[in-house]
Amino acid sequence: MYKVLLVEDDKTLRLIYSKMKTWSECGFVIEKEVDNGKKALQVLENEEFDLIFTDIKMPFMDGIEMLRQLSDKDNTTPVIFASSYDDFEYARQGLILGAFDYLLKPVAPKKLADVLKRVKAHIDKNQAETRIDPVVENVLKDLNVDPNHDSFVAQIASYCSIHYRDNLIVDDFASAHGYSKDYFSKIFKQHFSITFHEFCSRVKVAYAIALLRTGNYKAYEISEMLGYSSVDYFTKIFKGITGTTPSKYKIR
Repeated sequence: MYKVLLVEDDKTLRLIYSKMKTWSECGFVIEKEVDNGKKALQVLENEEFDLIFTDIKMPFMDGIEMLRQLSDKDNTTPVIFASSYDDFEYARQGLILGAFDYLLKPVAPKKLADVLKRVKAHIDKNQAETRIDPVVENVLKDLNVDPNHDSFVAQIASYCSIHYRDNLIVDDFASAHGYSKDYFSKIFKQHFSITFHEFCSRVKVAYAIALLRTGNYKAYEISEMLGYSSVDYFTKIFKGITGTTPSKYKIR
């Protein structure tokens, strides 16, 4: 899940935002809340977030000044402003300073979802060449697929490196990255020679094997960690790929 820093001085709005299911549905979670830009900068000194969702007008330090200082520090975390219609001029200043986008209050779930999907695609694209986990690299090697000279493969590999614990569904990835489901499935098969679902299963099983080799986890614990609905289903997938069950897997 992508981590969000919520910056909003209105306590009621913070509560409303925290209750919105749109965040989790789009792969985001509000990790921390602060009530002004000054506090946000203090938090960002020690913690990293994937997205900053902020009000514009706040006491002590407004969103525009916060963004200006982030830019001075070369902090490239995407920033989304939430503003009232009367604050449009402020929002325009934010876009000039590099804000990702802005939403009008009250923030509608569908509008938020549209922006979050674009943010997610932006993050995945930027991370494609730098965050491919060795476990995923090994799966690619087994399939004779090279991510170094293919941006599509690198994008997929990065996505699975980050989201291997999630329920990876082709519809979610395709829509988040601007593909139709059918077109994405066709292109994926051309690159990987297997389906997206099969690739994700191989990635999850590869992570399961890595966890089993530590000797620290039982099969049901790994099943939960990898987002399976039941240990029986996890065992079925595992056996289909490795030929044996997790409980009988030998630490080599």
